[in-house]
Amino acid sequence: MKWLRSDSYSIPTVLAIGLHVAIVVAGFVAIDFSDNEIPKPKRPPIVNATVVDVSQTIIGKRESDEKAAKQQAAALAEKKKKEAEQARKKETQRKALEEKQKQLAQAKQAKEKAEAEKQEAEKQEAERKKKAAEQKRIAQEAESKRLAQEQADKKRLAEKEASEKKKQELARKAEADRLAEEERKRQEEAAKLAEKKKAEEAAAKAAAEEAMQRAADEAQMVQSISGLINDRVTAAWIRPPSARNNMKAQLRIYFLPNGEVMNAQITKSSGDALFDQRAVDAVYKVRKIEELSKVDSYVFERNFRQVDLIFNPQDLRN
Repeated sequence: MKWLRSDSYSIPTVLAIGLHVAIVVAGFVAIDFSDNEIPKPKRPPIVNATVVDVSQTIIGKRESDEKAAKQQAAALAEKKKKEAEQARKKETQRKALEEKQKQLAQAKQAKEKAEAEKQEAEKQEAERKKKAAEQKRIAQEAESKRLAQEQADKKRLAEKEASEKKKQELARKAEADRLAEEERKRQEEAAKLAEKKKAEEAAAKAAAEEAMQRAADEAQMVQSISGLINDRVTAAWIRPPSARNNMKAQLRIYFLPNGEVMNAQITKSSGDALFDQRAVDAVYKVRKIEELSKVDSYVFERNFRQVDLIFNPQDLRN
């Protein structure tokens, strides 16, 4: 049914009727129906009621609401119109201000451009005058130089002729002096070469003699110290019970530059392990050969850094 639609005024009407019914029901509920008491006579309630024409009320409210809605819509439209007008005026003012600023900027730019062009024209004119003055100065200097050069050329030609004559005389004398100097140098060089050759021969002879003497001294020193090493190792050796004549072992002894024994090892055994070990023990017992610390380094490196010793003690048992 149309009067029950949510967008009509039927629902408020129904609610109003329901409210009146609820009030009447509440009045009945408030009456006490208890059996223990005799109800007292009551005065009948006076009810003031007014008959309401619901349809007229709904129509009036609808018209009132529609009128209010139209007024609100008209007010809103008027407000939007005024706001639009204000916005239009502001935009017009903004554009006018922007146009004015643009014109001022263009005028300023045109003025600056005109000023720059004026300054550039003045600068070019100044440059032109400066260039003309410079060209004039250069031309004057060139003319002065030409005249000076002409005078100098004449003077130089005269001096050249005189100098050429003198030069020829000096050249003849210089050639004679050169030949004489070359001869002197040749003779001096020949004398130097002869003296050098003589000195080299003498130095070579002395070096050879010195080398021979050094080799002899070195050989004698090596022989002496080698014998010394052998004697000291033999003296430090403790004869084992198994030692016999003709038993010998070959040892390799490594020394430090200060004469200390660094290492010792058997390179060829005697065939008797105890004999060999006693020989190695004797080397470590000697510990140091002081005489080696006084030997030149090159002699030490060549002869005593590593010493091979044939250990062959005598007067052993047969």
